[in-house]
Amino acid sequence: MDKLIPTFTDISKWNINVYTNTGGTRSKQIAVHPETDKEYFFKGSKVIKDTNEIRYPTEFWSEIVSSKIGQYLGFDMLDYNIGYNQNNQLQKIGCLSKSMIENSENRLTEGKMYLMGFNSNYNPNLKEHQSLYTFQFISESLISFDFELFINKVIEVIIFDSIIGNSDRHQENWGIITNYNHTIRGIDAHLETEVKNFFTKQKFRVAKWYLKLISKAQINMKKIPKSILSQQSSFAPNLFAPIYDSGCCLGREIEEERLNKMLLDNNMLEAYVRKGESEIHWEGFEKKKKHFELINLVKEIHKYQVCEVIDKVVNKFKNEDIQTIIFNIDRNIPPHLSQYKLADNRKELMNKIINLRIEKLKEIR
Repeated sequence: MDKLIPTFTDISKWNINVYTNTGGTRSKQIAVHPETDKEYFFKGSKVIKDTNEIRYPTEFWSEIVSSKIGQYLGFDMLDYNIGYNQNNQLQKIGCLSKSMIENSENRLTEGKMYLMGFNSNYNPNLKEHQSLYTFQFISESLISFDFELFINKVIEVIIFDSIIGNSDRHQENWGIITNYNHTIRGIDAHLETEVKNFFTKQKFRVAKWYLKLISKAQINMKKIPKSILSQQSSFAPNLFAPIYDSGCCLGREIEEERLNKMLLDNNMLEAYVRKGESEIHWEGFEKKKKHFELINLVKEIHKYQVCEVIDKVVNKFKNEDIQTIIFNIDRNIPPHLSQYKLADNRKELMNKIINLRIEKLKEIR
């Protein structure tokens, strides 16, 4: 279990890349390791833009806990640990994760790019388009780009979100990693050693040109010929990204007074879990579906895949292991920074939420 206890890293002397800070409502920076030059994301909790007030102070803890719980249950997770930057004026403590990509080699294409490529009229920023973000829409988009196998990965994400109660799996919180540079080098080698026909050479050169545009995000995915994607996949397979950005979960928004009441009132806790909604919709419904409602709907068309994932979760799950992970989540915080540790009552709430949610998951099998 020790490998699931988060490490603590002081990045105060690391290089912070101020020019490539990412957007969003959470305080997020790119920190560069001074010895390896590897990029890491240092991310705090949600901030109110107008006032710089930290809205949910324990949100980064929810990110770390969900990462470790997901790994324990067998999901492919981006690994989040504890980071500390004494020079950060807004948030000195947060979660730290190594970048999923090497900028010189590969690229993460977020889900929204495939959705917008499949349907050029779709705009995730429009309120009236929110209900269009459905499991069916995601599936159809993946199929159109020859990524049908990744539908199983989406199902895994939906089930994982039901375990932690994540309500923010939007179009930028999942994606596909492609090793474009490896593909381009493969095409170059293929052209040099194997391809003799002029027209075949031209076809590969066009493919190379498209791939360079894709790697620099300079082209709409809808404009890419299917043959290009097929060629790309033959040289370097695409990977569905590890599950990332899952901090909107585990009661991170619950204030102290309500939290203590929930710990004493099982009905109150049950109601809270029951009301949790998925960001991914179901076709034909304007409103969001509850997490377990969505899983039951997906099960109607993907019964084997849903049951297989749930069985793996149930077989791995042990109540005492979950408790050990959660109550040791801040074990490596140095004594002089003990004020940043996660309160025991919030740990207990996280533990109860996960246990209750897995019990509900068992009922779907």
